[in-house]
Amino acid sequence: MQVGDKTIYKASAKGIFVFGGIQLYKILLSVIRTKCSALFLGPAGFGIYSLITSTLTTIELATNCGLGTSAVKDISQAETEVRQVSKVYTVLNRLVWISGIVATFICVFGAKWLSVSAFGSEDFAWAFVVSAISLLFNQLISGQGALLTGLKKYRYIVKLNVWTNTLSLVVAIICYWSWGIKAIVPVIVSTSLLNLIFSGYYAHKIKLPKISVSLQDILQQGRGMLKMGVFISLGGALTVLCGYIIRIFISHVSNIETVGLFTAVFTLVNTYLGLIFSSIERDYFPRLCSVNVDDDKFQMVISQENAVLISLLAPLVAIFVIYAPAIMYVFYSSKFVSAESMMVFTTLAMLFKVPGWTLSLVFLSKGDTKKYFVHQMIFVAYSTSLNLIGFYFGGLNGIGFSFILSYSLYSMHMYMVCKKIYNVHFNRNELKMPLLYFFILIVICIVSLTGNVVLRYAVGTVLIGIVGIVAYKDLDKKIGIKDILTKKLSQ
Repeated sequence: MQVGDKTIYKASAKGIFVFGGIQLYKILLSVIRTKCSALFLGPAGFGIYSLITSTLTTIELATNCGLGTSAVKDISQAETEVRQVSKVYTVLNRLVWISGIVATFICVFGAKWLSVSAFGSEDFAWAFVVSAISLLFNQLISGQGALLTGLKKYRYIVKLNVWTNTLSLVVAIICYWSWGIKAIVPVIVSTSLLNLIFSGYYAHKIKLPKISVSLQDILQQGRGMLKMGVFISLGGALTVLCGYIIRIFISHVSNIETVGLFTAVFTLVNTYLGLIFSSIERDYFPRLCSVNVDDDKFQMVISQENAVLISLLAPLVAIFVIYAPAIMYVFYSSKFVSAESMMVFTTLAMLFKVPGWTLSLVFLSKGDTKKYFVHQMIFVAYSTSLNLIGFYFGGLNGIGFSFILSYSLYSMHMYMVCKKIYNVHFNRNELKMPLLYFFILIVICIVSLTGNVVLRYAVGTVLIGIVGIVAYKDLDKKIGIKDILTKKLSQ
């Protein structure tokens, strides 16, 4: 391996060390929150919570035009010019107010229809009316978050995350313990309000000159934000819509408890294994954008990001697969352990997702937001169909297996498209380690599903150790992880 290659591999891992602390703290609090929610709400309460929040998230993503993401670019580019930052932020504020109010009105006036769609009756219309205000709060939060991120105020971001996540946890536990299922809507609103108060506090610590903007300024400055953001937003909305459709389908075909079990597994896997994706994305996407005109470096960044992500994810997948029943019990309760097989399949599917995810960001880095949206729409179409078919014929286990199939198709789909349009490809040497991980993890998956407890935990633990050793040696070779850990521990 060349020195330059190792430097780029180290850059690939940078996001983990920079943002991993925040993510880890959020996860620790989320463990407590999830456990308490499971005890106080049960599967039925989890189902109600998931249907309400997924509906709100769908509306939010469909109306926020991706402003919280696209505005970061404009703010960071104007970082050294205070008046320009102020202008961008002022325009952004106008836009988030407008989009937030639109989202709130849609939720309030469509409450009855939303309730019927999600629950099959109008009984929860009041829940959507009350929680609609959280959509406005969340839009304002996204604008303030874009300012902090664009100006790289990471110290404020860390404090913001610590305060909001800690206090939100306290509020949620007290409310669920006191009122159970009745506290779901108050928790949704109060959490958004707390986030708004603290994000507003830290955003106002940044002293910007007051600038008045005209309608022409808003249209001119906002056009660029909206052009990029709207397709990002719609792409995200489609993904959430997929989950929303699945939950509604399950609630109609089965019952609300099954929705709760599905949501518990899906949330657990995406939250905790998603740490790797979210940590890496903070560093990967900007670097991808910075080399998008240099084909060789562009190819190298994609290939090495894919390799690092798989090596980081493989040991976690192995642990989640073998210890699925124990993890379900610890994070939730014994009532949720019946969904362990779905968790095994869903966890394994995350590894199949990696190539597709790294390649999907290629479209955005090239500025091809329309192509990004079109291919996300295609993915949502076939993944939703496969998930519905999987649940209809195989229940929760069927939907777990359909995740593997969906993400496998997603990765092949993204690879063929990116190879054709951008000449992005993986050579045989780059596929050796991923194939080794896939082989070992499939064996681990088979062991976990044998039904023999001794075989599962004895042999499974040995296999976890093997995956861990292989991943450690691979990462040490690529990024010098031993040296990095030594330096961190000596500080």
